[in-house]
Amino acid sequence: MDIDTEGRAGPDPDRTLTDALETARLVLDVPGPPDVAELYRLVGGSDREAICAHLVWEGPDDEADIATWVDKCRTLPFEPFGFHWVLRDRTGEIAGTAGAPLGSVGTRPRGIPGRADVGYWLGRPYWGRGLMAEALAAVVAYDFEELAMAKVEADVFLGNDRGTRLVEKLGFRREGHIRRAVQKRGRWVDEYLYGIVPGELVAPS
Repeated sequence: MDIDTEGRAGPDPDRTLTDALETARLVLDVPGPPDVAELYRLVGGSDREAICAHLVWEGPDDEADIATWVDKCRTLPFEPFGFHWVLRDRTGEIAGTAGAPLGSVGTRPRGIPGRADVGYWLGRPYWGRGLMAEALAAVVAYDFEELAMAKVEADVFLGNDRGTRLVEKLGFRREGHIRRAVQKRGRWVDEYLYGIVPGELVAPS
């Protein structure tokens, strides 16, 4: 699908991810096999329950789950898998090692050409530093500028105050309240639906 700044119908569905993104403190690029062990340590270890508390995903059962995801990130097209990046410490000032994986952020097709959503998680040692705002802003800008998306959406569980503040800080607007949206850990959870369109993105401070 051609980029159309008027119609904005999204990318070629067969496109695969090759682009890396840079922010002041981060590099976002395609995950590779050397990232598997550290990504699993961050999201599959003792912090798994806390990190996945506000995700539909409950985390990986073993390193093989992460390895499978990495392979998909490197080989599958935008439709239906989306694009997913690993967040890396750009200079070594965050994790102590330049290039160290910190978490993941992705954008996926929403079922209608030109609409996408975002999903993300960050290793618990790196919470509270504004890193995900930095990464998510870069991905939303990429959605609009490179993928010609007309709209980007985010689903946020009710009670996820951190997630609500994150998307609102970047200019997402609350558009709906979906009751009993998903089952999470044996109970139904409501979600807020947030959306943002070109021209509304706010750079994180």
